[in-house]
Amino acid sequence: MTGAEVSGMIEHEAGRVHRVMGSGGVGLHVREWGSEHAQPILFIHGWSSCYLAWRSQFDSALRERFRLVCVDLRGHGFSDKPLDPAMYQTSAHWADDIAAVMIALGLRRPVLVGASYGGYVIGDYLARHGTKNVSAVNFVGAAVISSNPPVNIGRRFIEGALMAASDDPAVMIEGARSVIHATTHRPLPPADAERALVAFALTPPAIRAFLLMRTLDFTRTLAELDRPVLITQGDEDAIVLPSMAEHIAATVPEGRLSLYPECGHTPQYEFAERFNGELAEFAGAV
Repeated sequence: MTGAEVSGMIEHEAGRVHRVMGSGGVGLHVREWGSEHAQPILFIHGWSSCYLAWRSQFDSALRERFRLVCVDLRGHGFSDKPLDPAMYQTSAHWADDIAAVMIALGLRRPVLVGASYGGYVIGDYLARHGTKNVSAVNFVGAAVISSNPPVNIGRRFIEGALMAASDDPAVMIEGARSVIHATTHRPLPPADAERALVAFALTPPAIRAFLLMRTLDFTRTLAELDRPVLITQGDEDAIVLPSMAEHIAATVPEGRLSLYPECGHTPQYEFAERFNGELAEFAGAV
């Protein structure tokens, strides 16, 4: 039985698979769909997630019009997972990973789409490499400030994330369950919750902790951003609060805030049809 036949059982297109050497020799798992000659969109997932966070996009009509590229961030999914904290707490590693994917796949001026923690990764990239090879940016329930004490981050996520980074399996599992069930406004269907938990578990707890230790503020980078920006935000997001999206919208020179009523942290999943339509319009315009 072929991979396509297996994937067809769950209505999932596997895409073209790449292995890209990222910063510090970390191997990155990358997948893509669509024509190599189409406008590229580079999707960057969030904390303890993987490329499957974008399944409602790459398994949609978007791949007929755009070149869709998804990367498993270092420490996540099927990418390498070194247990050295410096591999996750150094901004240049995140920035250069994104640059490495662009170079390896020959992505010319992609639209960057970052969800949740992916907002930090986009900030890392822009602060180090600028916008020369970027067409536009779509922040999706994205964070751009990480501080102690946290601002614009939901308490339920903070408590669950700290538990999910524990080296005690019982505590870690309960934290993972709490975070997964906090992602959507309405309860997840059982099968989707199971898939999300398995994807979550691909990131070791120690790496979750390394990511939480970063202190970041990309406000200045955003204020100098000279590209169109779409800010997509669920108004019931309990993980990255809507106030973070409002901060981004008020900071970037060319920003548009798109609020999703009765939506949690994953508009790309909870309201996939609307999300895909807005992304197609946004990416098509640039």
